[in-house]
Amino acid sequence: MKEYLKKYPYLLAIPVILAAAACFFLLREPEKPAADPMLFSTQSSVQVTKESSQQEWYVDVKGAVKKTGMYRITQGMRLMDAIDLAGGFTEEADQNQVNFSKLLTDQEIIYVPKAGEEIPAINETAQQPAGTTSSGSDKKININTADANQLQELSGIGEKKAADIIKYREENGSFTAVEDLTKVSGIGEKTLENLKESITI
Repeated sequence: MKEYLKKYPYLLAIPVILAAAACFFLLREPEKPAADPMLFSTQSSVQVTKESSQQEWYVDVKGAVKKTGMYRITQGMRLMDAIDLAGGFTEEADQNQVNFSKLLTDQEIIYVPKAGEEIPAINETAQQPAGTTSSGSDKKININTADANQLQELSGIGEKKAADIIKYREENGSFTAVEDLTKVSGIGEKTLENLKESITI
């Protein structure tokens, strides 16, 4: 064996090389996977959606329900959810006039008519059967219930003024007359005059 090693001395280096290689692989820290930007984007989106879904709104439920009154809801709830909060329909309710799947908005009035009943003139929203919306070229925007996108459909109302209108509602409650719109910062008599034919309360 000694003569063999003398003849091939480089064989002595093989165990040393193998031992060094083994130590290198055992002691090396595992590489951390690169962060996936799409993952962070998705998580951020989920967080924003969660926060918006927790926003508290209020609706006023009237008519043929067991417990009329104002109820707290969250964004994304539908008309049937509000009916459930009000204890459900009474036996006299005309459920055929109710759109169960309608998405609710803040400060919305929900009126459930009785069978054969004419809708009382509470306001433009309540004059329609629960869960329906007006249509046609004469449709007016309710400044008490419209969201920011709907308000921006009005002439002269941009993103900032729409936000100011919503802020005013949150701090002072619903508008009692269309003229109250001038109490919102940046909206004067001239703007109101241009909007009168397009808005309601």
